[in-house]
Amino acid sequence: MALLLRAVGCIMEAGGVRAAPFAGRGSVRYRVAGVFRAEVSTMTFHTMLHKRTAFTLIELLVVVAIIALLISILLPSLRAAREEAAGAACMSNEKQIVTGIFMYQDEYNGYVPPNAWSESAWGVEKKDLWFYKLTPYHLQNPDVFICPGDPFRETFDYEAYRGNGAQRCNANRASCGYGLNYLLRHFWEPWSFNIVQFPPSRPEATILFAEVGPDFQPIKTVLYGGAQETTRSCVPWRDGGRLVWDDGARPWINLDRHVTWLTARHRGGINLAAMDGSVRRADTRDMLHAEIKSYYPHCATGDCYFCNYHPSPDDQTHYDFSHVELYWWTGRMPDYPSR
Repeated sequence: MALLLRAVGCIMEAGGVRAAPFAGRGSVRYRVAGVFRAEVSTMTFHTMLHKRTAFTLIELLVVVAIIALLISILLPSLRAAREEAAGAACMSNEKQIVTGIFMYQDEYNGYVPPNAWSESAWGVEKKDLWFYKLTPYHLQNPDVFICPGDPFRETFDYEAYRGNGAQRCNANRASCGYGLNYLLRHFWEPWSFNIVQFPPSRPEATILFAEVGPDFQPIKTVLYGGAQETTRSCVPWRDGGRLVWDDGARPWINLDRHVTWLTARHRGGINLAAMDGSVRRADTRDMLHAEIKSYYPHCATGDCYFCNYHPSPDDQTHYDFSHVELYWWTGRMPDYPSR
């Protein structure tokens, strides 16, 4: 060690630093340029080389606090990114469904797949609903009928078997998270399902279908007497794949409390597909708490059917999506042939 330190002294002198060595017991002492004196103990140097460092308790607590702070800052961003990703995947689902519907229209002379109402009390089996008509020829993967942001997505069962083995017949199982515009059935079926021959005035601004809720746990009941009991996750919308223009509340429906299909699962909004194939996001946070009206001034300027032409006030109330230039129907009801 003494030899090492003397070598250091020689190097310092070679660099122009004057150093005077002083001998001492167990040590080598230097005076450098007459300014400072450094004493390095050979025993101390040896001890420093073998000293083990460790965190103190205070240092450890500081590190833990910093990590906790970073997590609290990053979690909202991660949650928002996850919700945004689910919304983007939902839009992709809707675009694929639109493509399947267009393929169906090409094959069936302009008709969209019919039957958009739920429960067997209507006299329509679940297996005959519109979304089943798209698979497997027009859509290969039925998973596109499940919105990635639907809190009940794990309970969906597209095949919906009954206990007796019957396929696509169990109304106790949710099978589709998207609803077809119910006006297509309400106008004058089957002609009203042909939106090529009998189109709205503005197809690019007319709703074709959208995702449906609710995202909370609604009551377990049925809509109509004699209908099959439905699950809490599909009352009343996820069974029949229908999209009504209001909250669905009717005097003759057996709902003990307000259960609407409208949701705000994608960072305060939902995705809707128009009849021209476009898909857009609409903010619904205020709509969930606002009064549902029969007339909205801005909606009326978009040639909304309900605001301008609907003849009956009984079912004229409707949700207003005019802020994203979407309407339940644009123009008057088409002049359909008689049945």
